[in-house]
Amino acid sequence: MSKLRTAALVILFLMLIIAVIINFTNRTADTREEIIISIPHSQYIRNIDNNYYKKWLEEQTGLSITFNIVYENYSVDYLRTMFASGYIHSDAFFSFLSEDDLSGYHGVLQEFGEKGYIIPLNAFAERSIYLNAIFNDYSEYDLRSLMTSPDGNIYYMPAFDPSVPERHFQVMWLNQRWLKDLGLGIPQTTDELREVLSAFNTRDMSIPLAGCYNISSLQSYHFIINAFVLSDPANSYLFMENGAVRFAPVTDEWREAMKYLHELYKDGLLSPFQFSFDDYELATIANDPRKILGGFTSRSITDVIFHSNPEIINEFIHVAPIAGPAGARNATVTTPIPRPAAVITSSCQNPEAVFRLLDLMLSEEAFLIGRYGEENVDWVRADVTDIDFYSNKASVRVINHLQNRVQNKHISETGAFFAYPFYADSVTFSAFDTSYEYKNARAYRVYEQYQPDEYIKATIFYGKPEIQSLRRVIGAYTEESIEAFITGAANPFDDAAWEAHLRKYQELGIEGFINLVAEVLR
Repeated sequence: MSKLRTAALVILFLMLIIAVIINFTNRTADTREEIIISIPHSQYIRNIDNNYYKKWLEEQTGLSITFNIVYENYSVDYLRTMFASGYIHSDAFFSFLSEDDLSGYHGVLQEFGEKGYIIPLNAFAERSIYLNAIFNDYSEYDLRSLMTSPDGNIYYMPAFDPSVPERHFQVMWLNQRWLKDLGLGIPQTTDELREVLSAFNTRDMSIPLAGCYNISSLQSYHFIINAFVLSDPANSYLFMENGAVRFAPVTDEWREAMKYLHELYKDGLLSPFQFSFDDYELATIANDPRKILGGFTSRSITDVIFHSNPEIINEFIHVAPIAGPAGARNATVTTPIPRPAAVITSSCQNPEAVFRLLDLMLSEEAFLIGRYGEENVDWVRADVTDIDFYSNKASVRVINHLQNRVQNKHISETGAFFAYPFYADSVTFSAFDTSYEYKNARAYRVYEQYQPDEYIKATIFYGKPEIQSLRRVIGAYTEESIEAFITGAANPFDDAAWEAHLRKYQELGIEGFINLVAEVLR
């Protein structure tokens, strides 16, 4: 009996030890400070609670992160209503503004700061590790200045991508199988493009050239206008000529472009979907298994054709900027802009801890996980023999491609994010089809040859309210007039219609706008 009693006591003792360990573990977990972050819903994140990147952030910071999924669009009106309600239980918001045009976001951020919805981050930024390093190591982008609101405060942590793909606004893609079937080459001029589109139009159920209304890079008419004069909506259609600022939509070349586009539209070669379909509807056409689309424009071919359709991707080829009647060939170049990716709310009890988390998200290691996933599982450091898409030594070799795919290794570049060019532009892939990556890279190399030597950077519009209001009004009218001239609501061949077009710009204050921009450039 004594042996049994002794054994029972040993078992009881072990059970007590195990209970103490479990209780200690639970208490340790319970003592981690909880941070609640509102984050937009993403169809690409499988389970954010068990996400690899989220768990890495928790391990590095000692925090417990709870993500509050937001299904509404982060429009300015939605955010105003939400903050005004007073029911804010999040310490931070990721991907704070959803607007494509970011020229006015400083005004919104300053408004929310003045109303006490979000807090300024200046003091934290001065003591930051990674944000300060980015300011100093990438000083050519002047991020500190771009992130500072007119009142002198920094209200957000950035998402910033200066990699090669982000600098290319638009590439045209044509169906090379259709070209081959019709015995046609890749068009080099506007006349040849008309010939190609006319031939495409003879095919059953064909849409020769499509686009959409809500994303500039997917509006195919900009590519065509560039054969006449530089059409750069990101920079308010301004361009430099002999050191002077000029506005493309009032030039004779612009009128000739409108005439050409109107003829394409009238002949059914430029789809009316351009003005009624959004990007999702354009993608639906492009990915139709019947293969009915002849051409489109995009920043990346996979902005329109899904990764899951490599057969369709492989049917398309990039078209170099074409020459217009006067021989012009233009490609736009986009200046990368920091997006307001994360703000800390005034209800946050420990903003310093939240800022440390956001600052960590700007580190190189965070970028590598945030874009490529788990090291040695989804990607590895490249070998000396690995070559990237631009024929240079690669820094990263991707094993499992996770971008724009449902996965649980990262949070789809939501929140504070910095794409380090050393890693973002020096990638090679293995074990799966990457033909679209090579297609993009080849196109970018070609388009670089046609970019203007002197151009206006979009950064001049940011934090300058006197320019922003004119920019928005003039930009809105320009989009309206393009549609009117192309569809025939206004006749580009009619002198009276063109004169009315020019008068409208005068009424909107185009001369003052140009002078303000010229003054900033001086």
